[in-house]
Amino acid sequence: MIYSNKKMIIFDWNGTLIDDVWLNLNAINGVLEKRKINPITIEYYRENFLFPVSVFYKELGLDIEKEWEEITREFGDLYLAGIDKVKLFPDVVPSLEELKKAGIEVGIFSAMEHHLLNKHVKALRISQYFRFIEGIENFYAGGKTHLCKKILEKSGYSEREILFVGDTCHDYETAKALGCNAALVSRGHNTAEILRNTGAPVFGSISELINLSRG
Repeated sequence: MIYSNKKMIIFDWNGTLIDDVWLNLNAINGVLEKRKINPITIEYYRENFLFPVSVFYKELGLDIEKEWEEITREFGDLYLAGIDKVKLFPDVVPSLEELKKAGIEVGIFSAMEHHLLNKHVKALRISQYFRFIEGIENFYAGGKTHLCKKILEKSGYSEREILFVGDTCHDYETAKALGCNAALVSRGHNTAEILRNTGAPVFGSISELINLSRG
């Protein structure tokens, strides 16, 4: 049981609890098309997406040295234009209820800007499940490992008592920086094949993680 000795599970947000890969793809392609760069497919996106996103953007042919502020603003505007259509994965609320019954606390630690993250969680009506909801200090999606010490303090638990669950290789790196175990779900921003390269256990969904662990 992967969380048998855990007292808290910290979840990533984008691609882990919410289904927003399509929106990220649309926003990125909007930025590319404006610069007459060919759009990318969802397959390419999931096989190549990484943090910091500036590296990913550069690999797509964007001039981040000259246009970084403009690119991040354009992406943000396109993402926000569709954010009301983003939904939770169907198994999220039942899984949170299951963890609540098991006495396991949960938190959110995301590379989304902090206030936007809290607003989005509240809009989806699941804020009450979480001990804390923590995002980063800007809209640049540069990563979140620099906030790990703060997250550990917020959790109130030791590294050994925490499981970090995410959907990207960066989430594995975040778990390593926290000093805790990681479990990854393959329905988000990176493919199962990419995630398996980290050596962390990979599941198809949150409910699969919980059910297999319990079984």
